[in-house]
Amino acid sequence: MTGTPAISGSSTAPRNRRGRDTPAWTVSAGTLAALAVALAMATSSIVFSEPAVADIMMAAVIVGLPLLGVTRFGPVSILNLTLWLVFVALGFAACSVSTTFDTAVTHQAVTLFLALGAFVLAGYVAADPAPRFRLIMTCYVAGCLIAAAAGIAGYFQIIPSATELFTNYGRARGTFKDPNVLGAALAPAIVYLAWLALRARPRHAPFVAAAGLPLMLALLLTFSRGAWASTALSLLLVAWLALVTTRRAVDHRRFIAVAALGTATLVAAIGGALELEAVGGLFEERASLDQSYDEGPDGRFGGQAKAVGLILEHPFGIGTHTFRDTYHREEAHNVYLSQFLNAGWIGGLLYVISVAGTLAAGVYAIRRRTALQGPLIVATVAFAGVVFEGFVIDTDHWRHFFILMALIWGLTDAEPPVADPRRRSDD
Repeated sequence: MTGTPAISGSSTAPRNRRGRDTPAWTVSAGTLAALAVALAMATSSIVFSEPAVADIMMAAVIVGLPLLGVTRFGPVSILNLTLWLVFVALGFAACSVSTTFDTAVTHQAVTLFLALGAFVLAGYVAADPAPRFRLIMTCYVAGCLIAAAAGIAGYFQIIPSATELFTNYGRARGTFKDPNVLGAALAPAIVYLAWLALRARPRHAPFVAAAGLPLMLALLLTFSRGAWASTALSLLLVAWLALVTTRRAVDHRRFIAVAALGTATLVAAIGGALELEAVGGLFEERASLDQSYDEGPDGRFGGQAKAVGLILEHPFGIGTHTFRDTYHREEAHNVYLSQFLNAGWIGGLLYVISVAGTLAAGVYAIRRRTALQGPLIVATVAFAGVVFEGFVIDTDHWRHFFILMALIWGLTDAEPPVADPRRRSDD
């Protein structure tokens, strides 16, 4: 029948050179792997509850990609996975003194799951870095656009029945559980689009602008000071690196034009949004550095001081969630202090070594003028923003943290391609 694929072994199937029946169509292992990764990335920004759809897709990635033979694990990925396995083992050991054993064990199990996902994703990228980087970031941007649209719709009550679902305390949270996580998750997508605007082909500019504006508006509406600061840091870094890594005069002129036009458009858009009373009032409040919940012994900074004291007193840690359950009303709001509390001095040190080492590996690899320089710049500066934000919030289970870490591992493990002076390191 026309249009119906022949089944292998049927009389209507075409025959190969050995006379055996072959199916009229097949799906390659690479296609199946790309589909699984694309779905995992596109749904990574839809996290109303846990486990989320993205977790199911990432489980398929962890199990399926090695079986499909589309991964190649290099020394950077293997070394970092080893550090994470020891770190999680120490975290599990410290769960024995946690005040809430069940939730502590679950927390560590989720950490292990995310670390394994980063490892497999890194192996996937290392095997064919440039196209797989584009696949991951394109689908990640698509997921962020969904989250941003939900946040904007909720904040402006475009869908009144969904306002409570997509906002939290008057701040946009989109398809996340918390506005701070939405803001932080949008940052890597904004960085990628900024890089494309500065270095990709001019015909991409209208699409980049169309995607970037809603992401920036949603970032503003999260009223997350940490996300604002980390995004600004990453954008400054990507702009500087775009300028210093090109030697072509035409790129310099384009950089100036894009920077001027982009800044003017962004200022106009933000200015227009701030004219709205609901936006301007909350912005003025959130932009202040002397929030009531930051100050005092029970505030954010008071909690961090308590955490430092407890770390010095407990070299083996106090167990996951014990700090918020016993010593303070919430977690330490500093991921590095939290890891020392959760896994002791050795575990906390291993976490810092992996994070700092990943950042250092990306910075070192950027120095090479290869076709992977652009992807490395995007992944590294976006990761730098998350590393910076970790000093004021707990980022240990943020999915985009592990995605960015995986990109750096995979890109640095990839065979360095031969530099081509005619090729743009654009995306």
